[in-house]
Amino acid sequence: MMRTEQATTQGLLTKHGQIVMALARTLLEAAPGDRLLPVQEYADLFQAGAGTVQSALDFLQDVAAARLEARGRLGTYVAEVNYPRLWQISQHRPMIGAMPLPYLRHVEGLATALQAQFADAETSLALRFMRGSTERLQALASGVIDWVLVSRFAADTAGAHGFAVDPCVTFGEQSYLEGHVLLLRSHLNPAQLDGVRLGVDFLSADHAYISRTISRGKRVELVNIQYDQALDLLATGAIDAVVWTSLETPAALSDITAIPLRAADDPMLAPLSEAVIVVSQGNKAAANLLQAVLDVRAARTIQRAVIERMRVPSY
Repeated sequence: MMRTEQATTQGLLTKHGQIVMALARTLLEAAPGDRLLPVQEYADLFQAGAGTVQSALDFLQDVAAARLEARGRLGTYVAEVNYPRLWQISQHRPMIGAMPLPYLRHVEGLATALQAQFADAETSLALRFMRGSTERLQALASGVIDWVLVSRFAADTAGAHGFAVDPCVTFGEQSYLEGHVLLLRSHLNPAQLDGVRLGVDFLSADHAYISRTISRGKRVELVNIQYDQALDLLATGAIDAVVWTSLETPAALSDITAIPLRAADDPMLAPLSEAVIVVSQGNKAAANLLQAVLDVRAARTIQRAVIERMRVPSY
């Protein structure tokens, strides 16, 4: 049994174990080059003896959770940090992230990539799939999850909606979706749109934005829907149109015209296509772990394999 496992199963109810966990949480927020407090200050802070604190620091180095460098009178500095190991020692739970509902292959691809990379880092990841960026950001604000995946548009506008977040990992263009089309019943005039019942998922900042943009200046009725029910509503005539993702446009929908919505027509369409992971503002521990574990280029390779059906989604 590794010493990290021994700490988990045997020693964490002891004072030594509690100090190990507290120092692991401290180091999770640190970066190489940071200066640690003097041992006595940690002892006062954690209400423990200086010997217990020093023993806990030695333990964390013994299990390769961190490497510290003593510089005499200058103090002790962080030389290396193993964020996955520190998370295991300090949290004893999976990292929890929230993603959009997995009805898009882009989302399935990123979910597969995230699980694969966390597995490689021997760190547990629990994914929750939630409809709408607003709902995901509310869950983040409540503290029940550690990070959320949203579009860059939703990340950039989160502050305007009262959410304090820090962008953590950005996956690049067309990582959230390929592009947008307007699905419109074929007998309607795409240049006019007056009188059209346009389905809008108002829980999605992205969907609400783009729907309002294309209907600006027109007499369009905005009908509140759930995004994953849009195609059924369109097929039954409950709505006349809906903004959809181009890659997932169904070929079998009869009497429906797909009209491309181009970034050249609205510069805000580009940030709608880019996936970003955000954490609560100031959550350095979560940000450090994510940035240590995730390799964006490798994640995009896995995502592309899922999108092209060369890899089975696994999340």
